Amino acid sequence: MGLFSAEEAKPYQIDNKQLICTFCENETFYTRREQLHSPTRTFFNLEWTDSTAMCFVCSSCGFMHWFMR
Repeated sequence: MGLFSAEEAKPYQIDNKQLICTFCENETFYTRREQLHSPTRTFFNLEWTDSTAMCFVCSSCGFMHWFMR
């Protein structure tokens, strides 16, 4: 079981390329969505309207890789 959820770590591909951790070169990850915050929306307390990014968290070292489409 993963640190962030009940899912198991697994390999992923992004645009037909194997995702490899840039820190430890591990090939399995947990996924999670994270919200991106902008200064203007934070000032007006509207962070909930900001975009989100898909994050892949390395199952070995915990390094987080962010992807936004």
